[in-house]
Amino acid sequence: MTRPSRVELLAVVLALSPGLMAFDPIHSPSDAITAGNGQMKAGKPSDALASYDKAVKELPGDPGAHFDRGTALAALSRFDEAGEEFLRATEAKDPGLKGAAFYNLGNAFMKKDKFKEAIEAYKRSLALNPKDERAKWNLEIALQKKKKDDEDKKKNEDKNKDKKDQDKDKKDDQKKDQDKDKKDQDKKDDQKKDQDKDKKDQDKKDDQKKDQDQKKDQGQQPPPDEKPPAEREIESTLDNLEKSPKELEKQRALLRAVRRAPPTRDW
Repeated sequence: MTRPSRVELLAVVLALSPGLMAFDPIHSPSDAITAGNGQMKAGKPSDALASYDKAVKELPGDPGAHFDRGTALAALSRFDEAGEEFLRATEAKDPGLKGAAFYNLGNAFMKKDKFKEAIEAYKRSLALNPKDERAKWNLEIALQKKKKDDEDKKKNEDKNKDKKDQDKDKKDDQKKDQDKDKKDQDKKDDQKKDQDKDKKDQDKKDDQKKDQDQKKDQGQQPPPDEKPPAEREIESTLDNLEKSPKELEKQRALLRAVRRAPPTRDW
């Protein structure tokens, strides 16, 4: 079967129900393409792809051959490769084929959840064929899906931001606790240093007292019962002055002064 202006397009429909997207091939005078179209109709996309591969080798610059090859790849769920073939088909000079290529390119993008790219492809298709109700319908679906996708991404971003803020607050609180613990430990360390210093000072005093007590025990200070020579001399003089009260009183004052004086050290 031939096509008017080299292109006779079959319906390519994107439905609301999942998985009901069709990528139908175009008719061509090429025997390989004709064979591929028959295989596609019989539900044998793998066989059709092999036929379309031959057609592309025979007609490497034919947008229609690439378009048909894209339909077989799409039927095999190889949407990335299908999109590349439909993109090649958009180079067609025939407006009908060019519009259909953009339409199917949009369908391939939709299958990969690339809603932004699908929207642009449908718009290009409608620019070539403003009356294409399928492209209008699919464009609306793509716009709705992109809107929902953007909303979901925004929610996830907000959720992640809240989590990051919570994690930051948690880290800040942990740092504050660590700083507080460090201050408390520093305070305890200072207190211990003061206690150690006080203990050293007390030990020094105790050592000094021990030295003093030891020297006393070694007889370096006169025993309590033994009087110093000066005191003994004065008492002797007192005995001789019993008859002179005035002189006696002077000697007694001198004796009291001697007794109050600190002991003489000989070291």
